[in-house]
Amino acid sequence: MISTEFASRKLKRKLAADGIKESIVAAGDLLTRKRLGRPVLDPLVERGFVRSVSRDALKSIASETITVPGATEEGDVPFVSLLDGGRILSETGLALTSRFEILEESAAAPDRAQQAMMAMLSRQLFYGDAQLRGLLWGSPQGGSRRSVGSLQSAAPLIPRYPNYYHWIVETVPKVRYVRAFEDATDERVTLLVPRDAPPFVDETLELLEWPQSRIEHATKSAYDVCQLVLPSFPEPRATDFEWLRREVLEHVPETTPESGDNVYVSRANAVERRVVNEDEVMNALSRFGFSCYRLEERTLEQNARLFADADIIVGPHGAGLTDILFATDCTLVELFGDKIKQPYRKLAATLGVSYEPMYCQAESTDIVVDTAALAETIQEIHDQ
Repeated sequence: MISTEFASRKLKRKLAADGIKESIVAAGDLLTRKRLGRPVLDPLVERGFVRSVSRDALKSIASETITVPGATEEGDVPFVSLLDGGRILSETGLALTSRFEILEESAAAPDRAQQAMMAMLSRQLFYGDAQLRGLLWGSPQGGSRRSVGSLQSAAPLIPRYPNYYHWIVETVPKVRYVRAFEDATDERVTLLVPRDAPPFVDETLELLEWPQSRIEHATKSAYDVCQLVLPSFPEPRATDFEWLRREVLEHVPETTPESGDNVYVSRANAVERRVVNEDEVMNALSRFGFSCYRLEERTLEQNARLFADADIIVGPHGAGLTDILFATDCTLVELFGDKIKQPYRKLAATLGVSYEPMYCQAESTDIVVDTAALAETIQEIHDQ
C-alpha cells in the first residue's frame, strides 16, 4: 500500500502548486528523510565522514556561555554559546564550527539531534544552492567561494523547515535567548533569516521590535561568522510562549470579534488534509458562532488577535493550529485523518489550553468529518 506521503492526490496538487521541478525535488527530499534517515547518517558519523558537536561539547569549546533567565519549568535551562568562528548553512540554519563540525544544538535538542541532522542534511542536499559536500568540508569542488558570505556577529534564525509551526515554536524563542545574551554581554547580534522568507517571518520580528539594521536575509548559500552566537534549541516551554504572546498582543489592538467568537481553520488551499465536506462542516458549526478562516491569507497580527478572542477553535491537523499560542482561554478540537501526530496536543498541554481530538474518515490524503459527531462534541464543550 502506498503511503499517503506519496499519494497521487497529494502529488497532483503539489505539481499544480509548485511545478514539476520543485515537486521532484520535494519528493526526493521526502523519500530520503522517510526511507533512509538514520541508516545512512549513523555509518557516516561512526566513520567520521560527518562530525558533530554535542550540547555538552559545545559548552566546553565555547568562548562564553550565558544562561537565559526567567525559566520556571523543570529541565534544561535555555542558554546561548559564543564561538570564535563558524559557518551557518542558509537553507536549514545548521551551524558548523570553524572545523566544519555540525553543532547539534542548531538541529534539535540532544534526544532528537541525530535524526534532525539527517533531515536537515537531506534538505540542504536537495534545496541548497551549492553542493552539500563543499559546504560541510570546505572542499573546492563544492561550489565557489562566491556562494559564501560573511558576517561579524550573528545567530541563525532559520527554521529547519519553512513552516509556520517550526518558525513560531522552534525558532522564535531564540529571539528571547539572544536578547538575554545581548543584555549580559553588551554585544549586538545580527539575526540571519531565510532568503525567501514567508511574510510571517518579517511580521514576527517587527512585532518583537527587532531592529531592521540587525536582520540579514540570506542571499548566499552559507555564511562564515567571526562571532557565532548559538542559542540552545527551544523545548516547548510555557515561559517562552507566554513571552511571545505578551510581546505580540501588546502591539495588536483589541477588536470586536469579526463574526462570532469561534474559529474554524480551513485547509482548502493546502496540498493535503483538506476537509472534503467542508461546506457541511460549516453548516453544522454555524449555529455555534463559528466562522471559517484561511489563515495563510491573513497577517500574523490578525490571526493572533483572532485566536486570542476565540472560545473554541476547530481545524484539521496543520500549522495553522500553532496560533493557539495566542489563545488565553479556549478549547482546541483537532481533526485527524489517517495521519496522527501529537505536536498540538503537546502544545495545548504546555499552554494550558483544553484539547479534544476527533478521529475522522480518511479519503486519500484528505479528511471526511462526521458532522453529527462534531456538532455533538461542540455542544458538550458549550455545556461544560
